[in-house]
Amino acid sequence: MRSIRRLSGLTFFLLSGCNEPLSAPIPTAHPELDAPVRGGVLHLATTFDLKSLDPATSASALDAELLEMIYAGLVDFDASGKIFADLSENYSISGDARTYAFRLRRGVLMHDGEELTASDVKRSIERALHPETPSPFASFYDRIEGFQDYTEKKSEHLAGVRSTGRYDVEIRLREPDATFLAALAMPSLRPVCKSAGERFDDAWSPCGAGPFKLAPGGWQPSRSVSLVRHEGYFRTNEPYLDGVVYTLGMNAVTQRFKLEAGEIDVFRELTQLDTTRFSADPKWREFGFRETARNLLGEGMNVEMPPFDNVEVRRAVAAAIDRDELRRLRGTNLVIQTRVLPGVLGRDPGFVGQRFDRAAALEHMRLAGWPFDPATGTGGWPTPITYVVTQSGLSEFTAQVIQQQLAKIGLRIELKLVSFPTYLALTQRRHSVAISNQGWNQDFPDPADFFEPLFSTSAINEESSNNTSFYSNDRLDALLARGRRAADPRERQRLYDDADRIVVDDAPWALTLSYPLYVVHQPYLRRYRDHAVYGNFIGGTWLDRGATAVAKRAGVLGSVLGGLR
Repeated sequence: MRSIRRLSGLTFFLLSGCNEPLSAPIPTAHPELDAPVRGGVLHLATTFDLKSLDPATSASALDAELLEMIYAGLVDFDASGKIFADLSENYSISGDARTYAFRLRRGVLMHDGEELTASDVKRSIERALHPETPSPFASFYDRIEGFQDYTEKKSEHLAGVRSTGRYDVEIRLREPDATFLAALAMPSLRPVCKSAGERFDDAWSPCGAGPFKLAPGGWQPSRSVSLVRHEGYFRTNEPYLDGVVYTLGMNAVTQRFKLEAGEIDVFRELTQLDTTRFSADPKWREFGFRETARNLLGEGMNVEMPPFDNVEVRRAVAAAIDRDELRRLRGTNLVIQTRVLPGVLGRDPGFVGQRFDRAAALEHMRLAGWPFDPATGTGGWPTPITYVVTQSGLSEFTAQVIQQQLAKIGLRIELKLVSFPTYLALTQRRHSVAISNQGWNQDFPDPADFFEPLFSTSAINEESSNNTSFYSNDRLDALLARGRRAADPRERQRLYDDADRIVVDDAPWALTLSYPLYVVHQPYLRRYRDHAVYGNFIGGTWLDRGATAVAKRAGVLGSVLGGLR
């Protein structure tokens, strides 16, 4: 862990990339072809690092990208966000909306060559929800019958999950849940191979039923993940790619140069300057798009730690942040003042929410008992407050802006720069971090996903807590429980509108931005498209790169993937 020094405007410009003309994209080799052709290895990169490749313990959007490649679920989301049967041949829901019955496809092979059966599904669900598994998403599944007894170790098995035949699985809920099928489409409960055992073990090597499997020695922590095609994948002829190499911890400027050189095939973490340049360049414009807005940023405040155990201090932070200043720095952002994204059920367009008002922020500090005089710089909270930020490109810069804005109301912030795994471990641990930059990428397009994991009492864990504010509100919990039970969209709208008002007013987060990324890819990457839920979705994607370019890159790939072309 080390402190961040303030960077000059010149340093930021240099880190953002230079102004030389962009190289021409590498053309597709066979533009006349429409049908996909198998072969080639896709190269991706990110500034971030992984926490886990175990679906039971994954916590980040990056984890989810790779889990979608390695594991398959009973159901999944299509590109528009609709749910479809995946490992299940079909499914049915009982009239009382409490029993979900799934008929598995026959002949589905796991990565170890074993056939998937109903007992594997039951074992995987119980493994993921066992009380000794550090699952950040267990609260999504608390409607399953017997959940409380199982998680309190009063029962050895989860009563509501039964294998009723070799290929038949039944999940019984104690009450209706409008979000359950969507929660089931998430990676958390996806079937894992028998080698995973019945209980979580962090030494287990990932093994599932998805289109790709981990290459031998394929996970180099903080460096890369290498996947190869699962030849026994149940969808005939898919995947089209031989493999995927995902480089971790690569800064955005390096990604840009590697995209131009054809050393990576997709660039998603563009700086504001590069977004402008690629979107304006006629050579690249056709191969770029802006992703669906599916994420939120905010300043998460731990309500169990001073000074943020005082609601007036939290309200002061929410009013002190100039979101337009942050938006100009990051680019391609939407200013967010309420908990729910535009277009999602539960978003009241007439509700203003949190907004920048420095005078109001100073008044909140006075009400908290820590008045601050901007003219003299006296008063405010008496001691510096540590702010944890990850090494993830622009988050380092926005943290410095937050530091300057909060100093104007008497909150003195000290920035600490840590690796992404360390950031997750610290911020998700109780009584550990007072304030940090937080982000949330939706798991499914429903308002429940913007509240329950982050602000419900049931989402609080001692470790691996998605509720990093450790915020608890009985009235909010009751609204969220009713929202999950409600079948009428109008009733759900009203309930989540009320939930939005509570969270905005209590301010466990000071909401700031949503960042729909601008994505650019090489032309030879065919059928690469936006997805409503997953970033870097590669289902149906194929490579059509010229033989010379492929041969040039093959030397690097040979050492990683055993000579794949």
